[in-house]
Amino acid sequence: MGKINYLDIHPDKYKLLLKRMLLTSLAEVHSKSIAQEKSSYCPVCHNNEISHYEIKNGFELDKCEHCGHVFCNPMPTDEQLESYYNGEMKLLENQIFRDTFEKRIPIFNARVEKIKQYMEEGKLLDVGSAVGIFVESLVRNQNSLSISCCDPSKDACSSLNKRFGDNPSINIYNCWLHEMPAENKFDGITLWDTLEHITDLSPFCEKIFELLKPGGYWFFSTPNLNSLEWSIAGRDHEQLVPPGHVNLFNKNNILILLKKFGFELIEITTPNGSMDVGYVEKLAHGSSDYDLKLGTFIKAHLTDPNFKSALSDAITHANLGGNMFVIARKSI
Repeated sequence: MGKINYLDIHPDKYKLLLKRMLLTSLAEVHSKSIAQEKSSYCPVCHNNEISHYEIKNGFELDKCEHCGHVFCNPMPTDEQLESYYNGEMKLLENQIFRDTFEKRIPIFNARVEKIKQYMEEGKLLDVGSAVGIFVESLVRNQNSLSISCCDPSKDACSSLNKRFGDNPSINIYNCWLHEMPAENKFDGITLWDTLEHITDLSPFCEKIFELLKPGGYWFFSTPNLNSLEWSIAGRDHEQLVPPGHVNLFNKNNILILLKKFGFELIEITTPNGSMDVGYVEKLAHGSSDYDLKLGTFIKAHLTDPNFKSALSDAITHANLGGNMFVIARKSI
């Protein structure tokens, strides 16, 4: 499989439009603000050694000194989230997904191949399906799965219905995960770049556990703070975007989270190192502020295709990529 190009799935032409739309969305979100109390402990490891990390988009983020978790504190309210996920910002993001649909398919093709090693039939729930890129990859790769899609965005579910509404093996639920009927049980649950959006991890993970059959698999991806791109971008990282991203993990505290809710970790990998290289290259050539972090040597060699290819492979093989692919299993 060819390497994924960062700019193919994050086109520059949307950059200014996204910034303007985010400002509009944030104004609406903060108009609905309801004061919440700050938490005194980490939502993952429950350690109380937390410190201020950053303020982004009018939301304060803290960091756990024990496990390295970064999280919104206080979390956005339900009213704020409802405004954000059904507002103009998410409409634009969904349109970007539609425009880059085919460019994103290879990301999910690799995940589908991995999933097929663990389950080739049965019931699969995809949480946060967005416009259905992963589901389309499943369909194209021929499978015997019965697929359910769950997404709170009305616009996303409209796209899902247009694309898959006539497919009898695909069910679409316009709802949050906690609203899924408890009697539905699945052999596998997928969650792509969604865990970082969840404000209350405990009931969410408990619901995942409840909906899985004994021995069922949980496949998910989420940003990895212990990675090349996060080490370089730091507090400037474009994925530090509350109220969308409110919990940011690393490989170590993912293990803590899984154990706490009764899951066995099978593996964590960080594929698509080319995405890290593409993002870091964009940062390096956009500003000199990152020179000390990246090093002038690496910056100079990012113009060499052979170096970029080797670096992306090294990031992937060393599990230092900016996005984790996690496979876990519910105890039998």
